[in-house]
Amino acid sequence: MREDGGSEILLDVMGLDVSFQTRRGDVRAVNGISYCVRRGEAHGLVGESGGGKSVGVHAIMGLLGTSSRVNAGSALFEGRDILRLKKGELASLRGREISMIFQNPSSYLDPVFTIGSQMIETIRAHDRSISKGAARSLSEDMLWEVGIRDPERRMRQYPFELSGGMSQRVMIAIALLCKPKLLIADEPTTALDVTTQAQIIRLLKNLQSRSGMAMLYITHNFGIVAELCDRVSVICGGYIVEQGSTDDIFYGAAHPYTQALLKLIPRIDSPKNEPAPSIGGPPVDSVSLPKGCVFRKRCPFRMDICSRDFPPRINLAPYHSANCWLLELGKELPGDGQNG
Repeated sequence: MREDGGSEILLDVMGLDVSFQTRRGDVRAVNGISYCVRRGEAHGLVGESGGGKSVGVHAIMGLLGTSSRVNAGSALFEGRDILRLKKGELASLRGREISMIFQNPSSYLDPVFTIGSQMIETIRAHDRSISKGAARSLSEDMLWEVGIRDPERRMRQYPFELSGGMSQRVMIAIALLCKPKLLIADEPTTALDVTTQAQIIRLLKNLQSRSGMAMLYITHNFGIVAELCDRVSVICGGYIVEQGSTDDIFYGAAHPYTQALLKLIPRIDSPKNEPAPSIGGPPVDSVSLPKGCVFRKRCPFRMDICSRDFPPRINLAPYHSANCWLLELGKELPGDGQNG
């Protein structure tokens, strides 16, 4: 197993390529992306909706439909390639060693079963030697751990009786029941109000700190990245265009797309009537990806070479890299290093 920066890698994704068959043609959703998650760290996958963040993770977890195809790549979890596991082996891995929480808990909590029955079944699905009584006790303890008071009463309730924030806490509790080594959070706060979002983010941060588990956080929100993540991979049009530590990205963003995303973070000192910032223009069409840089049509710094070839990866500092022709040609982006 590789060692990188003195920290053992838990999940190592290399050259992952995923497409979908549609009537319009093949949708090239993920294009040879590589990133790693180290033990105990939080890694953020950041980009606009439709950029390939969730598709890549769902492919790793075996959660995509029959129209999807993994064309290339590997995803090593503790040295085992998840993409090559049989269905039974993958099912055993999910929930026990890798858990996932989703954007909309109402889509994943079964409305016809109580919270308690779903939690108990989750535990016993991975270990039938645990009695129902012991599983109930573990479930109540976990509900208390995620900040749900009176867990005995909550165990008797159905999902529709809970608020959105409470449902998301239950989802987190279920995901942590088997003490996974890696928690994947797929935009779990998007459907929540701002106050509840902040509560869930603090909860995840505290749980990760106490348990020592690794976390892969998928989001379009750089504000959440600043709060939660140690390292960042920025995805645009199915390609990773920049990677680095959170400090690297916030204080020295090197790709125009990363800089554009950072400018979307609301600022408390913005003029009251100033229009909300936007990147401008639609995201790239994944059915007919252009040659060259996937961001070039929306990039204010585009050059002729950007339309001919995909930019090479440029190493800027230890573990900080970006794919941009400006960097290859030695040109500096206006405002570079001023994103903090």
